[in-house]
Amino acid sequence: MSRFIRDNNGVMGLTLSQIGLMIAMGILIAAVFSLVFQNDWRKEAELQNIATSFSTMVEGMDSRFFENTTGFLFPDMECHYNVSVSTEYITVSTEGNVGNDLSVKERFLIKPWPNSNESTWGTGATLHDYLKDNFGNSGNMSDPIQNVGNVKNYLNNEWENVSGSLALKPLYISIDEIIYIEKACIYYEDGGKQGIVFIYQ
Repeated sequence: MSRFIRDNNGVMGLTLSQIGLMIAMGILIAAVFSLVFQNDWRKEAELQNIATSFSTMVEGMDSRFFENTTGFLFPDMECHYNVSVSTEYITVSTEGNVGNDLSVKERFLIKPWPNSNESTWGTGATLHDYLKDNFGNSGNMSDPIQNVGNVKNYLNNEWENVSGSLALKPLYISIDEIIYIEKACIYYEDGGKQGIVFIYQ
């Protein structure tokens, strides 16, 4: 070992200029990484906040005991983003800094009824009108449904159609317009009550 300690013929492999160049490259790589990826992380966090705010409002509407409607306006972001909903999820997406797709999907704890092209009706008022015209009762508290079995079967079939359609092709929302979340209640003569949460623009 002492033989290597006394060896004074070695050559320093790295000069100060090479060390300085490596440090500068490290700083540059860190800056680029911070600019690109941390900005994407911030965007993704904003998308998550939007999805959570909307799903929380939908779930809050479901917990109401009476019919009600509220509006939701999607917030502005520095970049354009897209929103789509189905009976299961809300999806919020945008483009990342390097052309990649950033997307956040959040599952609804309840099953809302988005007003799609497959829907015969998409609001509480049009639902009550349809029930009155086709089943003889509007389903309001003052006019409960008498033909309980047929109405429940009809609603279940409509739900399956809308749910399947939106699973394949979610409903895209215009983020520049207010979206409405409505709780509608259907009353049955046997004392039962069914709540539906509509989403429409």
